[in-house]
Amino acid sequence: MAKKAKIAIVGGSGLTGTELIKILDMHKNVEVKYVTSRTYEGQMISNVFKGLTCNLKFKKSLDIEDLNGIDVLFLCLPPHDSMNYIKSLYKQFSGIIIDVGSDFRLKDAKEYKKWYGKEHIIPEILEKFVYGLPEINYNDIKNTKFIANPGCYPTSVLLGLFPVLDQKIKIKDIIIDSKSGVTGAGRKLKDNYLYINVSQNFYAYGANGHRHTGEIEQEIKSIYGKKLKISFTPHLLPVHRGIFTSIYCKIENDYSYSEIFNNYYKNSYFVNVIDSIPQIKDVCGTNMCNISTMYDNRSKVLKIFTAIDNLVKGAAGQAVQNMNIALGFPEIEGLIKEGLYT
Repeated sequence: MAKKAKIAIVGGSGLTGTELIKILDMHKNVEVKYVTSRTYEGQMISNVFKGLTCNLKFKKSLDIEDLNGIDVLFLCLPPHDSMNYIKSLYKQFSGIIIDVGSDFRLKDAKEYKKWYGKEHIIPEILEKFVYGLPEINYNDIKNTKFIANPGCYPTSVLLGLFPVLDQKIKIKDIIIDSKSGVTGAGRKLKDNYLYINVSQNFYAYGANGHRHTGEIEQEIKSIYGKKLKISFTPHLLPVHRGIFTSIYCKIENDYSYSEIFNNYYKNSYFVNVIDSIPQIKDVCGTNMCNISTMYDNRSKVLKIFTAIDNLVKGAAGQAVQNMNIALGFPEIEGLIKEGLYT
């Protein structure tokens, strides 16, 4: 039997962490050695989360001795915590670091402070981290030990925009309207996320500058060659999981967008270009992104619609997809294509 890659997860009791454990448990080529949680230190994972079969105990933390022999370190931590965690160990750790959080997505330390409100404490390694959107940066992911997993909203937006940006089509305006299930907020006990306030409700938030705006604009510039300012508004849906994004691009001409999108993603297993408007239910539980386009000749607006699962393609699934590429495993290993509700 081939040697299995050894995995450690820091922050394994959050929604992304438990989703990651679930996916890795189905993976034929890995073995999870450590999972940390300050809240559940010393408790069996399968006792805390009855839906998981992982027979490990949560550790409070890991030091460099624990990480000897670890091939991949996943960081599932809130903003500012990932950089604090690896500040003293990243030079000594020989494996791959995949930050599922947000500390290494922005390449410019000034932009990080602008959008996240704090100074980055290890700005010298920001350029080392590859932005882990596999459909765009496959080769870079394959040749790095530092991967920054994209945010869930940016994943749904950028997969929708990249085929148009790659064609260098002149775009006057980009307006983005995204809606996420409540799991996008993580496992937080806040009044806004209680059942009584989410059920039968729907509203926008972060409308005056959501932090993912900087990430989206950075990656637009990376492929388009110049910075485009976007108008991005997220909303909270009264559903458990999933993101539906509508993108409106002011473009003067119809450029056979269906053909452009199909050609761009013809070799991408986890992107489906479909003829109808995507639905969240079709992607829940999967690492898929479903996309469709519609050009409105009257208003000269290209409408792009995407749907992903925020916990899978928007977080844990994409992290495993990145790991598979970096370790030379089949890209689809451990990741399923069939939805929960199909």
